[in-house]
Amino acid sequence: MAILKICCPQGRRLSLLAFCLLSVRPLLSAQTGKELMADTCYNEVHQHDQNALWASQVQRRTVGHVYLEEEIETVEGPIHRLISVDGHEPSPSERKQEDDRLHLLAQSPKARLTLKKDHEADEKKVVDLLRVIPEAFLFDDQGNQEGGLEKVAFRPNPAYEPKTYEERAVHAMSGIILVDLKEKRLAQVSATLTQQVDFGYGAVGRLNKGGTINITRTRISPGIWRTISSRIDINGRVVFFKTINKQQDETYSDFKSVASDTSIAQALQQLVGK
Repeated sequence: MAILKICCPQGRRLSLLAFCLLSVRPLLSAQTGKELMADTCYNEVHQHDQNALWASQVQRRTVGHVYLEEEIETVEGPIHRLISVDGHEPSPSERKQEDDRLHLLAQSPKARLTLKKDHEADEKKVVDLLRVIPEAFLFDDQGNQEGGLEKVAFRPNPAYEPKTYEERAVHAMSGIILVDLKEKRLAQVSATLTQQVDFGYGAVGRLNKGGTINITRTRISPGIWRTISSRIDINGRVVFFKTINKQQDETYSDFKSVASDTSIAQALQQLVGK
């Protein structure tokens, strides 16, 4: 599920997740689908190595409600504060619950450490999966699309042997990827779990056939891409990522750059002060 977090930022956020254009590999006059994906994944990995942080508004749809939140990325992981529920101000009980959560984060080193560890663990999983994608799949370049995009179909490479549970889950997917040819970045990913995946013969967990992932990303600054839409619908009994849900419908907007050394304490001051 590297795709989740690229995503996501958490969704959220495959996470989430700036890359200098001078470090992009030179364009080749004619590339195979695999070569294009190898360059694209290389560039995505290197964005994860950068220190650019952003604030944004996140709209999350869950259990029949629409939650609007402000999110700020920090060096320890992203934090957020509820703005509205179904277009209205949070109720007193919802506001108290939110204030209590943020107060705990501000006062508890353990809570901040947990956030940092979960964020770093998910980021590592995303990077590890990005590195194996060019070998884990077979690619079929389906030609140019509008907007300078290249359409690439992918399916599992039967010769590849997944080494982790995360790799097994990703390797069971097929779908379409749109690549921005100018910067060789992932612009859109649509994937379907084409077979059931059992872990430990089903005792450890299971992902049901038919689950889907749809991610849309956009360029918000030269060399910097962020997810603007993340829709995940996967059924099963296993959880790989701490910050990405198996049922997720999120959109991101109003991106603003924040200092690259922003701490949780500094982000909390900005969120609570509003």
